Amino acid sequence: MVSLPKRTGGKRGTRKFKVPQWNDQTDVVVVGYGAAGANAAIAAHDAGAEVLILEKMAIAGGNSGVCAGAMLCPENLADAIQYYRALSFGTVDEDLIHGFAEAMVGIPDLLKSLGAEFNVLRKDPPYFPTLLNANVRRIQFNPTGPAGFKFLSGQVEKRGIRIMFKTPAKTLMQIPETKEIIGVEAESKGKKIYIKAKKGVVLACGGYEYNPEMLSSFNVPGLTEFVYPWGNPGNTGDGLKMASEAGAALWHTASIEWGSFCAKVPSKEFGMAIGLGIGRSMPVGSFIFVNKYGKRFMKENKNLIHRKEPLEALYFDHERAEYPNLPAYIIYDENYRQNGPIACTLKYFEEVWGGPVGYPMVHKVFEWSNDNQLEIEKGWIIKADTIQDLAMKIKVDPSGLEETVKKFGSNCLDGKDPEFDRPGDSLTPIEVPPYYAVELALSLINTQGGPKHNRHGQVLDYDNNPIPRCYAAGELGSFFGFLYQGGNNYPEAWAFGQIAGKKAAAEKSIT
Repeated sequence: MVSLPKRTGGKRGTRKFKVPQWNDQTDVVVVGYGAAGANAAIAAHDAGAEVLILEKMAIAGGNSGVCAGAMLCPENLADAIQYYRALSFGTVDEDLIHGFAEAMVGIPDLLKSLGAEFNVLRKDPPYFPTLLNANVRRIQFNPTGPAGFKFLSGQVEKRGIRIMFKTPAKTLMQIPETKEIIGVEAESKGKKIYIKAKKGVVLACGGYEYNPEMLSSFNVPGLTEFVYPWGNPGNTGDGLKMASEAGAALWHTASIEWGSFCAKVPSKEFGMAIGLGIGRSMPVGSFIFVNKYGKRFMKENKNLIHRKEPLEALYFDHERAEYPNLPAYIIYDENYRQNGPIACTLKYFEEVWGGPVGYPMVHKVFEWSNDNQLEIEKGWIIKADTIQDLAMKIKVDPSGLEETVKKFGSNCLDGKDPEFDRPGDSLTPIEVPPYYAVELALSLINTQGGPKHNRHGQVLDYDNNPIPRCYAAGELGSFFGFLYQGGNNYPEAWAFGQIAGKKAAAEKSIT
């Protein structure tokens, strides 16, 4: 047993530390109840530890409960090491590369050990095939995240692991002399509570997508009004705050994962990405994206999801000291409106992913109407009889927009797009009134930044020393510091939740 040193005073300038009056105690406290938190709790419990999960929200799942549920895992360790090294661009060390590769190759064995049924669907090339000619397995454990998390929550329930909902963790309780984490200060029913962790704390509370200040500081200075997440609203950077206050080094905060365009006005109203997938498909009829000058600025069918090259919407004009492509709008005509919903609906997600994806869809916050009429009535879609009137309504340069639509129509007749090389079969003139516009915003899938950790899930300080009894798993301080392999955050949460949970359970118990 490790004795807890008592400190009531000390030399001038040192912190005083007083052991709080504990309201509760357990061996391992897990902060966050998504896939990483659930796996950490399961692993710690199965290793003989008593576990308590603290969940900020009223419901479980985190981002894992609303994700696409993709698991894309390498076939063998040698290729995996080479591939993840190539993706990393020096943002992680060799030891973690090896540990991460081992964990990802081992996902099928992990699923088997938990009693999960799954299929290996096919072999896919990596998202970045020029880096490595390696095969990866696409593992279908469940069609989407909600189904996968249902399995995990069943495992947690079967083990009788305690969960406290609506209980956000606020501060890690730390002994100044040893830096040991001995518990958590949390909030329950408006009151502070102190929970002793006799063996350790696992931070599995996600990223900071819903923290505008952090997004502005780390990723998009001055542009948070144009960025809306589609994940769990509880991801407000709590883990970054707690870990950094305890002396953790932060890493990978520059790495975020973009989604498709969404509709800005309803997204601002609901505080999350509404109208996902605007412009992803090109049915009969046509549309263009324009900036405030009424000019096209990108190839409209370009996939923005997980892109690392600079986004055209975020281009900054140094000479004018402005973002010329924001605000941005989708412009289309009556032909396109009549073809169906301009945003992705539940039917789309069921056909593509086998179920709903994204917090707004999974939790039925809002679903785009099939004929777009509801959105027109709400004023989210702007309607006008002429292109000039439409430009005036959305405060876009009228002459610029008229010239752009005319030029685009002429190119459509020629069957070519000399500006952005859009596919010929998508080139249909915008010519049937009335005309429509929707202001666009970027959707954000998730962030990767957080406390730095090693292959054992131990949180590290700025000297790369583990902070005793402090662990992190999942998107909080993810492996991915630059290029991201799609379908990897989800299995990463499973694998490193298990790693952190087992390691925490193996700590010596404090008195």
